[in-house]
Amino acid sequence: MERGVMHTEAVIFDFDGTLVHLNIDFSVMRQGVEMFLGEYGVEPDGLKGLLILEMIDEATKLISEKDPLEGQLFYHRAHELVTEHEVRAAKKGRILSGMIEMLKLLKKREVKVGIITRNCDRAVRIVFPRIEHFCDTFVPRDYVTRVKPHPDHLVLALTKMSVSKPEYCLMVGDHPMDIEGGKRMGMKTAGVLTGKATRHEFIEAGADLILDDATEIPGCIFKERAR
Repeated sequence: MERGVMHTEAVIFDFDGTLVHLNIDFSVMRQGVEMFLGEYGVEPDGLKGLLILEMIDEATKLISEKDPLEGQLFYHRAHELVTEHEVRAAKKGRILSGMIEMLKLLKKREVKVGIITRNCDRAVRIVFPRIEHFCDTFVPRDYVTRVKPHPDHLVLALTKMSVSKPEYCLMVGDHPMDIEGGKRMGMKTAGVLTGKATRHEFIEAGADLILDDATEIPGCIFKERAR
């Protein structure tokens, strides 16, 4: 599926599932956070519809309404647990085939490259130690208050790359939330099938491109430029 990516000055990539493989067991991670919730008197069922990081944020607010110090303690304990899972997975992770060469090619052709992730900085650098050498900006969750798909995450990346027109930027990710975040910013979007999301899910999310993997991105961009 290809609707065209139009004029593209910058590409922002998701990390896990898009550029690298990290086998994070999110169900076990969630169970751990929910155990903490019980210790603080918060009913997990009321937060079931939230992603893990958003669940932590909402629970922190609820706990802090009664006791701000307890809220802070829960927040730090929960994030330590999340980081522990991410770091453990990163030690067994790997960069997907062809991604280094793809990033180098984009840089060589003067396309700005950003990488954003809901993962922590520490875990990312275990699997991709020299990440800044292959992009213009790298924004893990440590650097933002609200992570993607909230626009703040993408806004910071665009600002750091000095990209003033989101419509000239392509958001690439392996999850429908990446498509959601990009579309909310007015960006073109590409879903890659290297994660768990299906082609149908990307169609439903409204992705402009659906690709087997991110190594196809340069061909899409430079083909469009040549027209």
